[in-house]
Amino acid sequence: MSKQPTSEPGSDEWRGMTPRERGLTEPMVDEVFGLLADWRRRAVCRYFADSATPTAAVTTIATAVAQRGTGRAGITDTEVSTVREALVEEHLPHLDRAGVLDFDERSESVRYWGQPTVEKWAEHADELSR
Repeated sequence: MSKQPTSEPGSDEWRGMTPRERGLTEPMVDEVFGLLADWRRRAVCRYFADSATPTAAVTTIATAVAQRGTGRAGITDTEVSTVREALVEEHLPHLDRAGVLDFDERSESVRYWGQPTVEKWAEHADELSR
């Protein structure tokens, strides 16, 4: 049986309901923290939040993520390859399933849809880890 309220938000009927029960579309806190639990997923979100374009090749993203992870601009092809493999195998599909981006494995391209809540917490986590 659904708990969907029939009265206006703020009424007694809405008290004690979870955001999901209220029909809110913002990601749940647990979902956001799950997405941002790995530094590479945070780095992907930060890459796009700071980027002027919503699309990028996986290699471009892997280079930016590797640079963020090492803290230096001069990175090796091996470092980029290691990050690229982790992104393709685990992290980009994870972000894709969550609806934050679209990952086309065949073309190795990514389209970022953006999610302000995810971006805010990724930025906050970045500040804490510095």
